[in-house]
Amino acid sequence: MTLRFAPLVATLLIALARLDAAEPTLPQLTAQATRVTERESIFSGEARLAYRDIVLHADEIAYNNTDRVAIARGNVILMRGAQRLVAEELTYRLDDQTYSVGRFRVGQGQFLAEGAGAEGSPNRVTVSTVSLTHGEPDPLSPVLRARELTWEEAEDPRDSRATIAGARLGVGRVDVLPLPTLSETPRNPSIASLDARVGYDGRLGAELSVSATTAVTEDVRLGGDLGLFSKRGVLFGPVGDYDTFDIDGTGARGRFRGGYIKDQGDPRTDIRGDLIRDDRGYVEWQHLQVVAPSLTLGGQLNYWSDSYVTRDFRREGYYRIQTPDTWFEAQKLGDNFVVSLFTRVQVNDWSLIQERLPELRFDGLPVELGAGIYHRVNASVAALREDDPTTPTGSIRSNRADLYYGVMRPFSPREWFAVTPVLGARVTHYERTPATSNRGNYTRVLGEAGFDAELFRFSGTWDVQNERWGINGLRHLVTPRLGYRYSPSADVGRAHIPAIDDDPFNTYLRPLGLANRRDVDRLPALNTFRIGLDQSLQTRDRVHGSRDLAELNLAIDQHADAEAAATQGQNRAESDAHAFLALNPARWLRFDLYNRTTVQTGKLQELNTGLTIRDADVWSFRLGTHYLDDLVAARQIQEYTATYGLRMSEIWSLIARVRLDSRSGDFTEQSLTISQRLSRFWTAHYEFAAFDGPRREGDYGVSVSLETRGF
Repeated sequence: MTLRFAPLVATLLIALARLDAAEPTLPQLTAQATRVTERESIFSGEARLAYRDIVLHADEIAYNNTDRVAIARGNVILMRGAQRLVAEELTYRLDDQTYSVGRFRVGQGQFLAEGAGAEGSPNRVTVSTVSLTHGEPDPLSPVLRARELTWEEAEDPRDSRATIAGARLGVGRVDVLPLPTLSETPRNPSIASLDARVGYDGRLGAELSVSATTAVTEDVRLGGDLGLFSKRGVLFGPVGDYDTFDIDGTGARGRFRGGYIKDQGDPRTDIRGDLIRDDRGYVEWQHLQVVAPSLTLGGQLNYWSDSYVTRDFRREGYYRIQTPDTWFEAQKLGDNFVVSLFTRVQVNDWSLIQERLPELRFDGLPVELGAGIYHRVNASVAALREDDPTTPTGSIRSNRADLYYGVMRPFSPREWFAVTPVLGARVTHYERTPATSNRGNYTRVLGEAGFDAELFRFSGTWDVQNERWGINGLRHLVTPRLGYRYSPSADVGRAHIPAIDDDPFNTYLRPLGLANRRDVDRLPALNTFRIGLDQSLQTRDRVHGSRDLAELNLAIDQHADAEAAATQGQNRAESDAHAFLALNPARWLRFDLYNRTTVQTGKLQELNTGLTIRDADVWSFRLGTHYLDDLVAARQIQEYTATYGLRMSEIWSLIARVRLDSRSGDFTEQSLTISQRLSRFWTAHYEFAAFDGPRREGDYGVSVSLETRGF
């Protein structure tokens, strides 16, 4: 739940304060009937007064031309821009811009305020017995009530001040939390945000969590996070955020959050199988700063005492970040280059991180030398370290300088044919090599040659019309692709190179040449053709111009030299064929597929499919399959998934999920979440879940949570 008091207070005060008038001008008055007395003119029957940016409607308006005072009675509606005030009686003095109003209601946008009365001038407003809500009040609406509210206007609106006396925070007609006298400014509201959660979990017990921040300055909000778990203990820590961006685009933005708990339950084991200590906590910080239009600083800190602390107590954060990483980078942009200083550090002793302490990089964009020839330069200097407690050595260190230089010349003799020859060289120097190599410093010099081509590009169009499927003509685009790289000695010197930047597990196509490969310390020998075919079938679309009905992309790496290919590991002499297919025959139907198969053996390495059917926002159903054969980790994933969502009414909706592990026959997840909209603000979620197989959660779970929307 998030409540923001500054917009609520400002709604009332902006609407009541400064009902603007300056030099004396005559108001425009109209009505169905008019009568004149000695003191005033009385307009009755759909009476209307227009004065500057104010429009006043009422059953009757009495206007004293001598005193320049208007008194509106009966169904009074005062409009000023987007603001709207409803009352039974209102007195407005045109000359000094003061006014008084009886019981009233005022709205602006989605905010609504009600009060017993108000008096004010252009610089000061006093409101008595006021309540503020978001939208029309209902029995479950959050509401802020106050005995008296005073608004003092400053020359800078951000320095204007509201004093709230006798304040209470409530829900509907019930007051929940008394508040002290608040002195608020838009720069520094006392309560900048308030988040709350209640629920129950089988392993955590009953939960009550509250997070609140207060504005320390106009740009900085600080506060705390408190979580009570009946089976585990108390989690507490700081929260905050800041935003100092100026109109010129410079400034900083970031957020941080932390927590500590003395776990009184059974923490179990971490991702490595070690017992988790009962002292548990986490710290998370994200930061982005623009020092100048071409200079940025950024980074993040993620410290977890163990691999599951956020998964246990702050699951919304764990779903967002499951692999914590800590890094900082300064980046300078030039006209055709990027210079960066990057640091990655290991702050979690249970994780494996390739540290950069630091890495200085220069990345040049392709620049024309003349005669259509382009060149590029990439260079870096890095101090590397990898601490792996699971290995006998435990720590690997390396100081490395790396340089790549390449030239290319695009040719496009025909519209259906384009080819770009490529020549390049990569020089890498290692100051520290493994003790087993007895080499001390080591320098590796590699060269590459190759090309990238698009061959026989063509398209065809057909005048096909089908109103049911939304087809207005068809266009078929076909782009064959061919690439080649030759660098037969790229794998030399492996015995002398600390393997820190290794080849990570990746199921997709890697960069073909030397220029963009990040596995610098384990480069493979290359004598490889890459063959690809991209196809798409499109139709006209009124909104976007065109719409893809079908898309099919195929690619394969063919190693021309079996001995060189074998040095890439995992029997890479065998080639993987990659295929991606997407079918969108209608907006309510989609099928997608990704497949990776070894061509020589026909062995399926990976297959992911999904079929989605939806009926507007009423219901949707997705059936998916996931198959992965990970030879490196000696594991296999083979599961089926189904997700069904249904909006039964304006109040009730549900989402059902099922996951089946076809190897073990276990339903690893069966969950049903029923959502009940209690009001425009409050939504209750009732979740029932059952789990099979080894996982962090228990065998079953039942939870009830409340959330609010609209703030």
